[in-house]
Order: sequence, then C-alpha cells, then structure tokens
Amino acid sequence: MSFYEGIKDALKIAQQMDNVTLIKQLLDLGEQALDMQEEIRKLKEENAELKKAKNTEDNIVHHKSKEVDNLNIEYPYITLKNDEQEIRYCAICWGREHKLIPLYDELNCLNCNR
Repeated sequence: MSFYEGIKDALKIAQQMDNVTLIKQLLDLGEQALDMQEEIRKLKEENAELKKAKNTEDNIVHHKSKEVDNLNIEYPYITLKNDEQEIRYCAICWGREHKLIPLYDELNCLNCNR
C-alpha cells in the first residue's frame, strides 16, 4: 500500500466516524507529503545538475597560450579530455559562470569579450 492510499483509506474511516479533527490532520499530512515530494523532485534535479557539472570539471584541461600576434600575452583557455576536435573554450567564462563558451578564433570570446 502506498502512502497516498493509506491516507485515502484513513480519510474514509475518519469520514465514517465523522471525526472532523482527524480529517483535518490527515488532509494536512497529505499536503505536507505533497510538499515533500516536490522538494525531493527539486533536490534530484539539483543533484543531477551538480553531477553533470562535476563530470565536466573532471574532464577539463587548462592551457595558456603564450604568444599572440608576437606579443607575450597569456590567454587562458580550456579543452575537454578525449575531445578529438580539441575545441578551445573560454577559461574566464568557465571560471566565472561554469559555461563552456567556444572561442570564435581560438583566442577571443564573444561572451566575455576578452
């Protein structure tokens, strides 16, 4: 028997006994159970997002390109392990927002304008 079936059966009995106090308590309990179910759903979603972010974090390789247009300027970027295309992503956007933003010319980011 599920929790909701149990409450439903208990409500029927309380109604037959004409016990208003018990009916109110059972309705309150059912409402609390629904609230808890919604909270569990939200926590499961958050947990899945955190696992995905952790998995991405574990697959990041940090790089610094040293020379750009014959200038000794460091432009950090990241790539993902096992990415055969070796797409370069903005390390600044990853650090600030945990977003993988591809660099449009291997050094410049349209999102943060660096």
